[in-house]
Amino acid sequence: MATIGLNNFRYGKLLTETGEGTQPTYGTAKIPGKAISCSVDISSNDATLYADDALVESDYSFQSGKVTIGIDEDDIQTMGHLLGHTVTSTGTSPNITYTITRNSNDTAPYVGLGRVITKMVNGVRQYKVEFLYKVKFSEPKAENNTRGESTEFGTCELEGTVSTLSDGRWSVAQVFPTKEAALTYLTGMFGSDPT
Repeated sequence: MATIGLNNFRYGKLLTETGEGTQPTYGTAKIPGKAISCSVDISSNDATLYADDALVESDYSFQSGKVTIGIDEDDIQTMGHLLGHTVTSTGTSPNITYTITRNSNDTAPYVGLGRVITKMVNGVRQYKVEFLYKVKFSEPKAENNTRGESTEFGTCELEGTVSTLSDGRWSVAQVFPTKEAALTYLTGMFGSDPT
């Protein structure tokens, strides 16, 4: 199996975190930007117990995680949604201007975050949906450069903390034969609440 692509980030605000055996609910699926990169780094508990000169117990369970996504644009509305900042608009379509106001009291909401990974298995394309149930993003690092002799594109990276739901789940994945089926599944993880 080889991964050969990444596309279709989707996120939605975590509305309810239900008990074991039931699904959490999310707001409407939103697109944070076009996908450039994604890395998920999971930290596990690492505890061992030795007795009578032998290993008798070990624990390598989920502890926490970090996700870093690279997107093509730091859209004001997206940054407002993901980071809990206030976004206001002025003007009328098509001349609407958006303003983001950052306040030290702002709190980023928990969101569900999914993506589609294109894979090649025995010469056949497959599409894997990876979904993180509970993520909270933090402020991105701002780095800007002047234009030099050649043009370089600047992109946005967002880092978030991956947590577990109250029942311990933190991720789900499923593989599909078509991209359309994968997108239908991913979009179906979200609801229709406009938040």
